[in-house]
Amino acid sequence: MCIARINLLAQSAVFVLTEKRVPQRLLEIAGVAAFWAWYPLLVACLPNWWERVAFVLLSFTICGIQHVQFCLNHFSSDVYVGPPKGNDWFEKQTAGTLDILCPPWMDWFHGGLQFQIEHHLFPRLPRCHLRKVAPAVRDLCKKHGLTYSAASFWDANVLTWKTLRAAALQARSATGGGGGAPKNLVWEALNTHG
Repeated sequence: MCIARINLLAQSAVFVLTEKRVPQRLLEIAGVAAFWAWYPLLVACLPNWWERVAFVLLSFTICGIQHVQFCLNHFSSDVYVGPPKGNDWFEKQTAGTLDILCPPWMDWFHGGLQFQIEHHLFPRLPRCHLRKVAPAVRDLCKKHGLTYSAASFWDANVLTWKTLRAAALQARSATGGGGGAPKNLVWEALNTHG
């Protein structure tokens, strides 16, 4: 996951250059161009090649930790596809994400992202308060028979691998006729279509 940031950077450029409908395309292109002008200049300010390489690798590694967290929170759960039906927003938020169980002393590592369900329900709530609202959200889900998924860091990794494996097997077995596998899976993966 340390190189996942490269994919996000590539997706940004691909999106603004190839999508038919990009709101404020010129502003988006300017933002991508500004990043690619700024980042190399920032790295060039470091005194030697060793420090430049170390800075880039360290920044990508730290982002990689966040990518692992995002994958655990989202890729281990079913994804809702299609237009909303009725007033089921709360249910969709709880069913499509996973909380990571950890003791309070590990909150620094997860940065509040371990409370993904609570974050989806209360996106403006400061991260330091997510642990406080988690029991109330759990109780509310239990009361109304809604999904509330939580797993240890290890179990979340296992769930994510199983979900990704199932998706890969499903894509592998897909045949032509309208819903077949895309011709270029690398392109589809880079653009996270699906």
